Amino acid sequence: MTLASRFFRWHRWIGYVVALQVLAWMLGGVLFAWLPFQGWVKSADAVAKPGLALPADWAAVLAAELAGQPPPLAVQAVATASGPAWRLRHAAGDQWRSARGGELPAPDAAAVERFAASLYKGDGRLQAVQRLAESPLRLGIVREAGERRDLWLARFDDRLQTRLYVDGRSGELLAVRNEAWVVYDFFFRLHVMDYQGGDDFNNPLLRAAATVALGLVLTGLVLLGLSLRRRWRRRGVRGA
Repeated sequence: MTLASRFFRWHRWIGYVVALQVLAWMLGGVLFAWLPFQGWVKSADAVAKPGLALPADWAAVLAAELAGQPPPLAVQAVATASGPAWRLRHAAGDQWRSARGGELPAPDAAAVERFAASLYKGDGRLQAVQRLAESPLRLGIVREAGERRDLWLARFDDRLQTRLYVDGRSGELLAVRNEAWVVYDFFFRLHVMDYQGGDDFNNPLLRAAATVALGLVLTGLVLLGLSLRRRWRRRGVRGA
């Protein structure tokens, strides 16, 4: 077997191995370049960021809430479906208090509907508000709100099917999703070859595929070099 035929066989079999993944990389790259990211994928054209209006006496109310308990690691003001709230971060977990004082009530369907309508600025109408134990799985590998549990889902009937996910306990906005986001995230997971979390750029599967793809390129370059050398030799013979 000649050197050229040996490299051709290696090149062909490596191509068989990585063909589908290379196709996924190329399709994903085209999609990432052309799909409007902020306007469509991030739903900036359809949903506004939650505004936060604290009551005038918020400092006194917060001081009263913190009195007599261990100091939290962090305090964050959050707009929720149940009104402005404080997220008190403790080592054991988050504690939610209303910015008006007292425990923050869990939102009901009517509160989620009002909250979603106040954030939505698209041209669709609110279709439904429903309680979910977990976010739905799309295209086999895409989970729209990650691994979060106990959610409210508000769906709008615009062209991208905008969806707002709200926490079932605190009422904070967790995620804004639509069909463009689902397609984008699907190809992103294929691109990085992380079919679970979708954000591991150093997983063993990706490293192995990248190495094999590099082998495809290198064997192709060797074949190109051999082909050029053979052509030059033929020209030399003819010139002689």
